[in-house]
Amino acid sequence: MKNILLIIALVFSCKTLLSADEPKQGLLVDKVQIIVDDKIILHSDIENQIHLMSKELKNNRESRCYLIEQLIINKIMTSQAVLDSIEVKDEEVDAELDRKINYYVNMLGSKKMFEEYYNKPIEAIKEDFRDDIKDQMLAQRMRNKIVENLSVTPTEVRDFFNHIPKDSLPYYNTEYEVSQIVIKAHIGEIQQKMALDKILDLKKRAEEGEDFGLLATLYSEDPGSAAEGGELGLMPRGTFVPEFEAAAFKLKDGQLSDIVKTQFGYHLIKLNKRIGDQIDCSHILIRVQAANKDLTLAKEKADSIRNEVVSGKLKFFDAVKQFSEEEISKNNGGRVLNYETGGTIMEPQEMDPYLYKMIESLDEGAYSNVEPYQTQDGSYAFRFARVDSKVAPHEANLSQDYSKILDAAKSEKEQRIIQEWVNRRSKKSYLFINDDYKDCPNLEQWVNTKTN
Repeated sequence: MKNILLIIALVFSCKTLLSADEPKQGLLVDKVQIIVDDKIILHSDIENQIHLMSKELKNNRESRCYLIEQLIINKIMTSQAVLDSIEVKDEEVDAELDRKINYYVNMLGSKKMFEEYYNKPIEAIKEDFRDDIKDQMLAQRMRNKIVENLSVTPTEVRDFFNHIPKDSLPYYNTEYEVSQIVIKAHIGEIQQKMALDKILDLKKRAEEGEDFGLLATLYSEDPGSAAEGGELGLMPRGTFVPEFEAAAFKLKDGQLSDIVKTQFGYHLIKLNKRIGDQIDCSHILIRVQAANKDLTLAKEKADSIRNEVVSGKLKFFDAVKQFSEEEISKNNGGRVLNYETGGTIMEPQEMDPYLYKMIESLDEGAYSNVEPYQTQDGSYAFRFARVDSKVAPHEANLSQDYSKILDAAKSEKEQRIIQEWVNRRSKKSYLFINDDYKDCPNLEQWVNTKTN
């Protein structure tokens, strides 16, 4: 078996493609760098991953060596996941691909810039990464299975903390927990009609032959898609709000929708194509703008509620339940969530900068003034905040930072258990490492224990 795999490796390592224009000149298109059991890691697989790294990491040999080790471990995990009948459905892979691509599109600024960066269309990029994403998901589920019964005792947390060198203890910035009450400006009929008339006019122009993408670029009030001609990309069912999605999935390729009203405003949707339970569509959004009198009424209401809370006539939690109109924080008792961690503790850099400006000079238990606010759905509103807790900058300690130290201790234990599992499992694996990477110090344990 080892000899057969070695022959396969040599064949792939020498694989060439002869161009029709240059029949005598071989062009190297790919080669095998790693074989783990029956799984192959090509040069192109590695370069695809390197391509996603920052410029500094791309040019760092140590980073490349670390990536190779992680790819080897993932292949071992994937092999065992298959043996253990762990599955990942195609729709799960598609959803993860969409999530990752949307992340990089947002990071680079637009779909066009993303495609220019890779010099190929998004659909081709998805195909390049589909198998890698599936393997990563299988490997992650195998990791979860390995540590599914892991627990950490208070004694282990204390021992973990006590073994951190004094000069290596982390230093935490000021940390806050903040609650808010949000009062939206309720839009009058005149403003609703103005927005509806505007999008009806755009629908008429599109139906008469004007370019939909150009109309979206010029008039759409969705900042995320207007620059892309209204394009939202290929997305699975469940991505959009229900009203938008119900209308979009009824369309035929190239068809325009009727006007659709959602929490964001009025939409005109064009379906570019549908593939199974995924749609590629474009839209034009016209938001309903609040009139000055609507804004004035909302501010007066927010000021009145704040005065009653500060004077003690109304409990803050009761005011949240009765009046607040921002669903995410309202459903959490008014608490503002840290979207990076999912918790409620935030350092200044993790907080909405406008919210931080409202509360930075306040003491614990104090209330901010009422300030203008735009909610996630684009609604104009006013809010005031309360500082629920404020912890001054400090060196890590068990009394103030137990939950963080617990997470770190658990993570360290997980890594140790996974490494022990990998060490045991690798003894049953066949491993080939191309000479390009045998000089990596972190791969010596693999090279020295295998016949390559």
